[in-house]
Amino acid sequence: MNRILRTFFIFLLLLSTRTAFAHNVDHGQNNSKNNGSYAAKKALPKNLAGLTAIQSMQYQVPRQTSADLDTLYSQAASAQDELAQLLNMITTQSQTQSVLADIKSRDRAEAKVQNKLDNDASQLTDIVRASIVSHDIHNLMQAFALLKSDSQLIQVKNRFASPKESGYRDLNLLVKLPESQMIAEVQLHLADIAEIKSGVEHNVYEQVQTIQASAMQEQRNLSELETTKITQLRQASHKLYHKAWLKYKRSDQANEISIAA
Repeated sequence: MNRILRTFFIFLLLLSTRTAFAHNVDHGQNNSKNNGSYAAKKALPKNLAGLTAIQSMQYQVPRQTSADLDTLYSQAASAQDELAQLLNMITTQSQTQSVLADIKSRDRAEAKVQNKLDNDASQLTDIVRASIVSHDIHNLMQAFALLKSDSQLIQVKNRFASPKESGYRDLNLLVKLPESQMIAEVQLHLADIAEIKSGVEHNVYEQVQTIQASAMQEQRNLSELETTKITQLRQASHKLYHKAWLKYKRSDQANEISIAA
């Protein structure tokens, strides 16, 4: 009798262990499915909704590998070449254009480190910089996706979602290059908005600076006429930015309707 009870007890124990194991396997499979769904949800659509959904965030504190300016400048040329090659690959695949800026001048770098960065050169993240220009939102998003996969995102400022007071919009990124490990600045532009920035907006900036410098030189406050002039100049450039942005929004809406039809 005792032998029978012992055998029955062992049978129950084996049965419960097998059931628990099966439950754990099922749970693991469900987790894999959920993770797959989560990854799919993270992929942003290449349209206006996807562009404005990109979060402005800092993935880590932006710091170069050295706080010594001489060391950083000794690495700058090779880092710039690496950035040029990376952007050439990205623009070819995304039908965009890249604009590689000159390496930041040593004088300007020293002034920035001293006046803005508390003499910490490791915070200088724009020694090497470039822009990507697109004629539509879809290709801009494609370029962003490629840049995100082929380098390490350090910081994102989405000014398409939260434009500057002037109405200017772009996607400003800090990326760590895989080979040199240098942090570089890359701005993603829509062509019409970039044209306003380098044209009309630049002229507005120069006129405002002239008016303000004149008042400072004469050690006086801005006159009512000067204040009105500055306001008018800024409003005019804001309207141009708004008009350009509206064009891209309408184009995106037309594409969405075409896809749905």
